[in-house]
Amino acid sequence: MGRVNQDDHATQPAPPVLYTGIVLYSSLDPEASAMLVADGLIAWTGPEATARIIHPDAQVVDAAGCLVTPGFVDAAAAEATLDADAVSRGIVRRLPGPTGERDGVRVIAPATETAQFLDLSTDGMPMAFGSAGDPAGADPWDWVRGATRRPPAEQRISDRAAFLAATRGGQRLAGARHPGSLQTGIEATFVVWEPWDLTVQSHARKVDSWSTDPRARTPLLPDLDLGTPRALRTVVDGRVVHDRLGLDGA
Repeated sequence: MGRVNQDDHATQPAPPVLYTGIVLYSSLDPEASAMLVADGLIAWTGPEATARIIHPDAQVVDAAGCLVTPGFVDAAAAEATLDADAVSRGIVRRLPGPTGERDGVRVIAPATETAQFLDLSTDGMPMAFGSAGDPAGADPWDWVRGATRRPPAEQRISDRAAFLAATRGGQRLAGARHPGSLQTGIEATFVVWEPWDLTVQSHARKVDSWSTDPRARTPLLPDLDLGTPRALRTVVDGRVVHDRLGLDGA
């Protein structure tokens, strides 16, 4: 037998990792309960039973009950550096700058300012959420609450619309395609949150269709007024940058 060059091992791609038992935020497949990450990319999402059949060689990470979401983007931070606190909250990118309209996107700090959220949505104005550099607005789940719970009823938007503004909206402002959208070349940028009862119950309810109407209340997210979930694992560009559980893979 010939000698194995140790350098060859260093260049070998990491084995694909299959996350199972999850509650997955996916507008493409609301019934998905598994996610495959391969070569730093989200390569597939779908039912767990199917996953184990079509990806039999993948390393399996049991993340039962956890909520897997795109990473938040702080679109109006005071500075661009990611600190440990921001990462632990699930923020994978910070874009310094003011609130207001920037590059065709309306940047709002929903935790500390008011806006005509529904009017902006129905007018087709892309929105991105952030903290505006204010520590009182540092919790990204509070951005979602600030657009879905606190405005007058006639200006509230759905959980889905607010969540997209807090995740995809910031990526759009940064000029990046949305990570985790299953497009070729998109990095696996996502956050795994601790399970909490209403998340699983909410996801378990049958969703016959997904509406793009910002007024449509779909059971996508838990009742956020019950509290803020804690990030277990934050993965940016396929690299684990925060890992509370010490899960293997990704």
